[in-house]
Amino acid sequence: MGSFARVKWWKLTRLLPAGFKGEYPLPYKTALLLWGVTILAASITGCISYQSVRRLIINNLERNALLEVRERGNNIDRWLGTRKAEIQLLAHTPPVRSMNWSVAEPYLKSEVIRLEKFQHFALIAPDGSYFTTKVGKALINVSDRQHFKKAMAGEVYVSDPTISRTLKKQSIVPISAPVWSNSANSIYKTAEKPIGVMNGVISIDRIAEVVGKLEYGPGTYAFVLNSQGVPIVHPNAGLIGNIDKPAPSLLESADANLANVAREMVYQKTGILLTKINDTRVYVAYLPLEQAEWSIALVIPRDNLEKQLLPFNLLAVAAAVLAAAAIFAAIAALKLFALNCSRTRTEALLHRLTGRIRACLHLDRILQTTVDELGTLLKLDRAIFGWYDPRQDTLEFSWEYCREGLPGRLGIFGVPGGPSGDLAARLHRCETILLYKTVAPDRGTSQEHAYIELTNSHYAAVPVLTQTNRLGYLFACANRRFATPDEVEVLEAIADSLAIAISQSQLHGQIQEKLTLLEEVLAKLRRNEEHLVQSEKMAIVGQLAAEVAQEINNPINFIYGRVLHLNDYIKDLLNIIRLYRKQYPEPVPRIAKEIQAGDIDFISQELPQILNLLKIGTDRIRQIVLALWKFSLPDEANKVHANLNESIENILLLLASRLEKKILVVKEYNNLPPILCYPAQLSQVFASLLSNAIDAVNSIENYAQIITIKTNIVEDSPGRCIAVSIAHNGSRIPPEIQHIIFDQFGHTKLFNKFTGLDLSVCYKIIVELHGGSLKVESPVQSQTGGGAEFIVKLPIV
Repeated sequence: MGSFARVKWWKLTRLLPAGFKGEYPLPYKTALLLWGVTILAASITGCISYQSVRRLIINNLERNALLEVRERGNNIDRWLGTRKAEIQLLAHTPPVRSMNWSVAEPYLKSEVIRLEKFQHFALIAPDGSYFTTKVGKALINVSDRQHFKKAMAGEVYVSDPTISRTLKKQSIVPISAPVWSNSANSIYKTAEKPIGVMNGVISIDRIAEVVGKLEYGPGTYAFVLNSQGVPIVHPNAGLIGNIDKPAPSLLESADANLANVAREMVYQKTGILLTKINDTRVYVAYLPLEQAEWSIALVIPRDNLEKQLLPFNLLAVAAAVLAAAAIFAAIAALKLFALNCSRTRTEALLHRLTGRIRACLHLDRILQTTVDELGTLLKLDRAIFGWYDPRQDTLEFSWEYCREGLPGRLGIFGVPGGPSGDLAARLHRCETILLYKTVAPDRGTSQEHAYIELTNSHYAAVPVLTQTNRLGYLFACANRRFATPDEVEVLEAIADSLAIAISQSQLHGQIQEKLTLLEEVLAKLRRNEEHLVQSEKMAIVGQLAAEVAQEINNPINFIYGRVLHLNDYIKDLLNIIRLYRKQYPEPVPRIAKEIQAGDIDFISQELPQILNLLKIGTDRIRQIVLALWKFSLPDEANKVHANLNESIENILLLLASRLEKKILVVKEYNNLPPILCYPAQLSQVFASLLSNAIDAVNSIENYAQIITIKTNIVEDSPGRCIAVSIAHNGSRIPPEIQHIIFDQFGHTKLFNKFTGLDLSVCYKIIVELHGGSLKVESPVQSQTGGGAEFIVKLPIV
């Protein structure tokens, strides 16, 4: 790494201009020369910058004005579109489709009141005769009207303004829609002719009112032209014309500028231009309407639009004064220290890049830092890193530095006309290349964003050779003569450093992926090992429990059987003693003394009770041993019938030592039919769920600890099922883990102390072996605000 850095350091230092290594003239001559050159350059740069920024501001203001016109034009379009939709909806109503005026007249008159934007409605027959809501049957014919012809051709049409034949001397805008017969199929309407026309009339004053709301400061005005360039809305009433009252078209205006604007509008173009109308410099923003064959324009006085340039002009003057003062003060020092600054920037770039490589292995951060530092050091317009795809002959620009004010150029670019096959070679030779985006730009996106022009001698492209199969390119572009040998050497040095950084980052990423995968595998192995150990332990415990239960069962049965006989024998002896005392109430002194010492009366009362307790105890032992024996028996190869109520009772008997007096077990059993199942495995599931419930209720204080067990027969989607619910009022199960507790290794620290079967094993026993379902609900209604309920459903077979 040290030798590499020394070589690249030597290359970077060669960037220093050779002119600085020679002898300089006298200091004052040098300062004078530098002063003159700097002033000239600063003046030219200032003028160009001022004009460029001014042009950018004006372009921005023009775009804002055009956007304002577009927004208002959209409002007009939406307004007209709403009127067209209302007429079209009326044309589809049954009264209008009947083409019977006596049926349609009441309905249309009510709609005139509701739709107040229309003056009246008309129902026109195919021959041009019509009825209106104003005069009833009209005595004239409209078969020559354009809106009637368009509607009979199947089109919903907004006509140019005309003079109403019903309402004399009123300028109106007819909106017409075809009326189709009720039997007409919408698919075949184009093959049939309408049975009539539904017509709505809007006053031109309504259109003028909507257009009049379009303004952009004082002195602005809007006008609308039809497809022939005749104004239909204009502040100058003398220019307005309509179908029945023709007016001169603005295309033939004596004002060439106005005629040019009208021509752009008639051609349905969108734009804004600075022109002179009536000897006044104005901006005209224009665009076509979609709902009618009209175009709308907004005339904005030049001062209205450019008044925002005044602060910029003042700022430019102030900046020029300050820049001139700064040039006079610092010109000599800047030039004398240029060599030092260049060396410092070069060294700083190398140190920064080397530091980034050592301190950060994140690929995005390394590449973005590289292009930023490169663009800053060499004062570039753009510095871009991209991946080259030789198969598609495209460049994917993913990281970029661009000078302030320039738009971004990220994306996938290729040579127009398909793969050229020699793009890499052309880039290496720095030929002039025009790269276009391989996907079409979005609507509304300027076309200038769709391409990148790489001009000969204004850019350099250096390949970045990584240890992977991908080939990168580092681009440096400037709006000046670029790609000198020294500058290319700088780029090559940076590209070599960048290649090492990319390789290190990719290697680090691969190592991290492998480490993550290894950690996941180790964690799974640990969980598998714990699960296997626990399963083996439980299997051994079950086997030992079965053997112990078998060994205990025989002597307990022997004792239980003898206790029954002993009870009978004692009863017989006590009866004999009572009879003896009746026959011989006065025994001999020696016997009387023994009777008194032995307290025969107490023994005769206490002995039966002791024998009864012995019987109850041995019976209890027999039940526990039997339950333990049944629980620990291995499953049969085939399913057998079993009663779930009895299985649950056996589990409760085994868990009696854990069910302390403070835990209340509420049993709500229903009569259940025997179910075909694996009894031992179901018993293990219920034992696990009950053990879990006991652990949960032991975690609460200051509340009654309650476990509720319910069994019932329910109707489910597959058929009748037996539902077993085990609920408790203990700690709740958080919602975020309820959906994973039945997954293998999915239970969290909440179940670390759980000594029963894994919940995933319980789930497999219920769902896979028995075709049932197991779900959890938490919290449940309880005073503690927590609790959980496990619901097992098993189909009745």
